[in-house]
Amino acid sequence: MSYITYPHFGPMTLLFKSIFQEMEVPEERIINPHTPNKRTLDIGSKHSPEWMCTPFKLSLGSLIECIDRGANHVFQIGGIGTCRASCYGPVQRVITEELGYKVKYTNIDYHKPMDMLRDLQSVSNNFNTWQALGALRKIWVKNHSLDLVEHLINFYRGVELEKGETDRVAKEVHNKLFSIHRVKEIKEYHKLIPKMFEDQVQIDEYADPLKIGIIGEIYVVLEPMLHLNLYRRLNDLGVICRNTVSLKKFTDLPAKLNPFVKEYYKIYREKARPYMQQYAGGDGQESLGATILLREMGWDGMVHVWPFSCMPELSAQTIIPSISEDYGMPVLPLIVDEQTGEAGFQTRLEAFIDMLKIKRESERNGQPVEKISWDTFNYD
Repeated sequence: MSYITYPHFGPMTLLFKSIFQEMEVPEERIINPHTPNKRTLDIGSKHSPEWMCTPFKLSLGSLIECIDRGANHVFQIGGIGTCRASCYGPVQRVITEELGYKVKYTNIDYHKPMDMLRDLQSVSNNFNTWQALGALRKIWVKNHSLDLVEHLINFYRGVELEKGETDRVAKEVHNKLFSIHRVKEIKEYHKLIPKMFEDQVQIDEYADPLKIGIIGEIYVVLEPMLHLNLYRRLNDLGVICRNTVSLKKFTDLPAKLNPFVKEYYKIYREKARPYMQQYAGGDGQESLGATILLREMGWDGMVHVWPFSCMPELSAQTIIPSISEDYGMPVLPLIVDEQTGEAGFQTRLEAFIDMLKIKRESERNGQPVEKISWDTFNYD
């Protein structure tokens, strides 16, 4: 019998779990990955080439832990692309085979939607094509809601009066969202989510928080184990922050088919073209464009976080100083790998925030503090 697993991927792990649930795969056949820790990264690092990027090592460690718990069918993102993530599945298959594991690997390649559909159908409860498409539709609708919840968390947690209220509401929303299985009901619930946070989380409306955007390689930006809980650290320092990447880049099929909708990453790429004319792989070009866009919208700074040896983000980092100078946008670069220490990470964040506060005061010229709300923060 096939026991299915997949790598941990931050909050998006909920989406991967939901895919198999919507395909009516029995719960006992889904080996969900545990939240990764240092042991997970150590396992992956031990069996990976030294030069491979940290997301590869963490996802490999996550998969090995799941295989040890009984999984024998791995679903991994892969396929055609200009980032090493495209090769994760095939390389990890070779590594696990050499370790003596007998595991089937299925690469989910969004460039080949019909192949992806057939692969998911193969493990479903005898779904036909229309049923499988209906299940996937629920996933991309939930992806919109999950992104919204993450943005709400990163706003409210930075200015909440009672610590922990935002996390409590977010957990409630997550549980409800992934218990709904009809598209119409998901969309209706989506509309209620901002009001739930507004009604249940009291905020300091005159907290005067800094606004910091997060750019970088998608796996590191989304996975707390790799970015060392960057968002929570910033929120705890009284900062509201914004994640600028999303799996919607790959999953939002309605937007891709609608010529009147411009997807978020295409807007970033247009902004970046004066500095990087062509797509350079990964999320590098989007990192440049997001920095420009958020500065134009009055944000205070950016944190650029990426894994050691990531070529697309390294390419972006060589250009970011020019953007920072041209637009007056401070950017803190943070490179992570299995050796990254939390103390130095925290010290750099605190120093960066102190610098941003001084810069903001010098630019404010005695203007009064403005009242904040979710509406003033959100730019979707």
